Amino acid sequence: MNFKFKQPPLYLYIILWIVALALGLQLDKKIQNLSDLFGLVVLIMPITFAYIWVLRNKIKIFKYYKKIRKKFKHVFYTIEGLVCVFIFSVIVSLISLGGYKNLKERVLLEYIVWNDKSGFLCSPNGIAYKGYGKYSQYFFKAHTQFLDYFQFKPYSFVKEVYALKDESLFNFNVCKATRILLKAAHKGNQVAKDMLAAYPPSLDIFYDTNFEYLLQRYKESLDEKKLYNPALIYTGSYNTKGGIEERIKRYKEAAKEGYLLAMEDYLLDVSKDFDFKIHKDECPFILKYSEHLSQQKSLMADAFKIFSLMGMIGGSQTKLIYECSNKKVDFDKAIILINDFHNYIGYKDTSRLATVYPALIYFNGWGNVQKDQELAIKFFLKNMEDKYPSKVSKAYLSLNELNNYQDGLELLKEILVSEVTTYKATRYIYCNNIKYDFVIPVVANESKTEKQTRVSKYLKPLKICLSNSSREGRIESVQSYIKSWIDNRFKNPEFVKTLNLYGEDTNIYTQIINNLPNVWNRIHNKKVEFKELEKNSIEIIVTGGPFSDQNLLDFIFNLNKMSIVEMASLVALKKSDNLDPSSWSFTIRIHLLK
Repeated sequence: MNFKFKQPPLYLYIILWIVALALGLQLDKKIQNLSDLFGLVVLIMPITFAYIWVLRNKIKIFKYYKKIRKKFKHVFYTIEGLVCVFIFSVIVSLISLGGYKNLKERVLLEYIVWNDKSGFLCSPNGIAYKGYGKYSQYFFKAHTQFLDYFQFKPYSFVKEVYALKDESLFNFNVCKATRILLKAAHKGNQVAKDMLAAYPPSLDIFYDTNFEYLLQRYKESLDEKKLYNPALIYTGSYNTKGGIEERIKRYKEAAKEGYLLAMEDYLLDVSKDFDFKIHKDECPFILKYSEHLSQQKSLMADAFKIFSLMGMIGGSQTKLIYECSNKKVDFDKAIILINDFHNYIGYKDTSRLATVYPALIYFNGWGNVQKDQELAIKFFLKNMEDKYPSKVSKAYLSLNELNNYQDGLELLKEILVSEVTTYKATRYIYCNNIKYDFVIPVVANESKTEKQTRVSKYLKPLKICLSNSSREGRIESVQSYIKSWIDNRFKNPEFVKTLNLYGEDTNIYTQIINNLPNVWNRIHNKKVEFKELEKNSIEIIVTGGPFSDQNLLDFIFNLNKMSIVEMASLVALKKSDNLDPSSWSFTIRIHLLK
């Protein structure tokens, strides 16, 4: 029996297309492969039917075209001529630019620039590097330094690009530069290709609709054996397959020639998982490049230097400098650098850097800085004028009020409200031996009013506790908060132990005795004497035992970490086989910072 296939009606295909579209949308986030399949069906079906219709009716279409072309021949001649000119122009462009890739680059560049409504792309330096005072000069210098290594190449396009570097306005028109360099690169000029490859990350700004970097092929085409200047060595480090160790090696090679961005990235990469015992050979380079960047007025280098001099090691690069400098601090120098930093960047006099850190140092008399609580209070009060005053300013002002038999509770309560968080605890406060870490659980889809209600509920028992506390109890609460703030900011618990945090009058001898290991608390009839020597030195003579060699080493180690001590060393030791305390003693000479 013969069967003849009957073509399904058109509406059936329309129904199938709608079903495919619906399934594709429904499965989009559930079964990606099926969603893609139905999406393909939705795309192909109309094209296929259109193609089949044209094939079946091509004779009719051609006859209709001839008929209408005779009637409107001038219009069709014009359209056909324009199409021919366009095709011819594309062919000529492909030949003159050296192929499709070159044409694509030029067209995409113009499209990206045209699509940039903000104007940021063509002048990123002029926008991004303003607002940092005199530090802006370093930003501009570092991110356009690559041009200096091509400045004397004997090509006119090099001079054109270098002339776009405006050092007075901190501006470099990267769009014009890229047009000039692409034109030369498409003619086969290797220097132009190298200059495009040497663009630092801050100028890697031309991305197409697929978020692919327009000039990536120039970076990838660099020959490792032909990296003839520091800018190319630096860029080549991103292509290396040897991992972070090989990259650090390349950074050092470029940094040796004075390339600033290489110094920055070297310090950044070497700070990852830095262990002084393993990586101490890197310390000469770390200190050299950190100091050089600081001298060049790098904002971040100056900030790291200031914090390391204060023993603050929360930042990985600050920790590098601190450990490679044998953990030495200098609060007096830190204050000088803070003043310079403030003048360079042009911050307000109420900023935290300009007020809070000097105030902490003066209030407590840290290191080689004489205590001046009156000046410290002025700094804290100045910070209170800022739009966002520091919580520790409020804490110290509250402590000062309590020390002067005032209430001190209002400032303390201001701190509490702003500290409550749903994130990890960073600070805390004690009241009546109960610890409050300010953490409340996360609640989804919670309104602002509902969250404020929960915050109030959390703080209610704490506020009642503080209100009912005696003056001494409130002082202990404020001190616990100050301790948690400084611990969190310094990230250096061993060093913080040596600091006076509450402005108490503790002389140098008390500070030294406080560093004696715990074993001395169990020794009876012990005796501690101090002897003042010339040239800012003293000796401590400790009688009492028994003690171990490790106890003595711990004590010397603790002394050398004190901010007021330049060096502590053992000069005499007496040990005995019997338990008579008087037969055990040692003498340590301590050189104090001037």
